Amino acid sequence: MQAFKKYLSKHPPFTSFNVDTIKKADTVVVIPAYLEDNLAPTLNSLRACDVVNGNVAVLIIVNACINATQEVVAHQRKTIRQIEEYTCHNTSITIYVIEAFDLPKKHFGAGLARKIGMDLAVAHFSLMDNKDGIIVSLDADSIVEPNYFEAINDFFANTKNNGCSIRFAHPTQGNDFDENIYTAITQYELHLRYYVQALRFIGFPYAVHTIGSCLAFRASAYVSVGGMNRRQGGEEFYFIQKLLQQGAYAELNSTCVHPSPRMSSRVPFGTGPSVKKMIDDNELNYMTYNLQGFIDMKELLDKIEEFYQISEEKYNEIILTLPGRVRSFLVTSNFYNNLKPVSDNCSTITVFKKRFFEVLNAFKLVKYINYTHEHFLERMPIFDAASELLELMNLESEDIFEDSELLQKYREMQGGITIG
Repeated sequence: MQAFKKYLSKHPPFTSFNVDTIKKADTVVVIPAYLEDNLAPTLNSLRACDVVNGNVAVLIIVNACINATQEVVAHQRKTIRQIEEYTCHNTSITIYVIEAFDLPKKHFGAGLARKIGMDLAVAHFSLMDNKDGIIVSLDADSIVEPNYFEAINDFFANTKNNGCSIRFAHPTQGNDFDENIYTAITQYELHLRYYVQALRFIGFPYAVHTIGSCLAFRASAYVSVGGMNRRQGGEEFYFIQKLLQQGAYAELNSTCVHPSPRMSSRVPFGTGPSVKKMIDDNELNYMTYNLQGFIDMKELLDKIEEFYQISEEKYNEIILTLPGRVRSFLVTSNFYNNLKPVSDNCSTITVFKKRFFEVLNAFKLVKYINYTHEHFLERMPIFDAASELLELMNLESEDIFEDSELLQKYREMQGGITIG
C-alpha cells in the first residue's frame, strides 16, 4: 500500500471530511452534486440494487466555489440536509455527504469534485489495506439498473481488467421531459456512438465511450495513473485515456446506466450543453463529423508498419500517397518529429505498432478530426453519417428511417471491446 500513501501525500484533500468515519467497503461510488434539485431518483436506484460482495459506500460531493453567491451556498446546504434526511433501507449501502465548499475558482468543476471523492476512496482503501477496492464514478442525475453492483463485482472478480466503461442508454421517450429534449438526446447519443464506431472501423485501438457517469476502476489503477485531473470539462476523457494506455481495460455490458437527457450549462461541453444548444437554436438536426475524415485516416492506419524506423525522406514519400487532408494535418502537427523517437526505441515492429498510438492517441485524433472540419470538410446530419457508416461496414440500413431506429441499431452493435 506504499503507492497509495505516496499518492495521498502528494494530493492533500480539499475537504475536512474524516475518512475514518466510512464503514468498511469494497466498493465506493463517487457522485458530484452541484445545484441539483432532486437526488432521490439516483439514490433510490442505488438503494434497489443487490449488493453481493461486501459493502458499498456512496460519497456525494456537494461542492461550491470559493466566490460562490449566497444563493448557491444556500442551495448546496439545502442539498446536504436532503441527503442527510434520506433513508437508505439497503443495509449494505451507506451514504455519506461530503461538504467541499470554498474550492479554488481555477479548478472548480465536476473534475475536481470527482477527484475529491475518488481521493477519499483511495484513503479509505489504504486504511483497509485493500489495493483492489473498486471506485465507481456516477452522476447525480443518472439511474442504474438493479444488477449494477452485482455486474461490477463480477466484472472485476472474474477478469484481470483494471477498469471499464459501463454500458449506457439515455431515456429517449417518456413524460419527464419535453418531446424536443428526447429528440435532441436521441441524436446526440447517436453522434457519440457513431464517433466511437467510426474509430473502430478505421482500426483505432482505444475506441471506447468516455462518460463520467459510466465508469469503474480498481483503486490501484487510479493511483498508478496519478488520479483524476481537475479539468473543468472533459475530465473523464483525459482520465480514461490514461487508463487505456495501461491496458487491461474493457467494456461492461451486463448492466446499464441511464444518464439524464436534461439541458445544462454548468459544463463547457458534453451532453447537457449539446442538448441545450439544439433546443435554444431550435435546430433539431445534429450535425456530426463528416465520415470522409475517418475514411481518410484509415489510409494512414493501414500503413502503420511502413513507418517503423523510417527515414524522414522515406516518410515524406509515404505521406504523399495519403489523402491531402491527412497529409496537411501531419505536416502542421509535426508528426514525424513526434514519431521518430518512439520508432527508434522499439526493438520490434510489434512493439512499434502498439506504441504508434502513443503518438496518434485519442487527443491527437480529436485534433485531427477538428482540423479537417475547420479547413476542408463540412459536418453532416447525424442520421446521414451514421447510415453511411453502416453501409460502409456492409450492415443492413435500408429499412431504417428514424433516428430512434438507427440509435437502437448502434446500441446493439457496440460493446465487448477489451484493451490490452
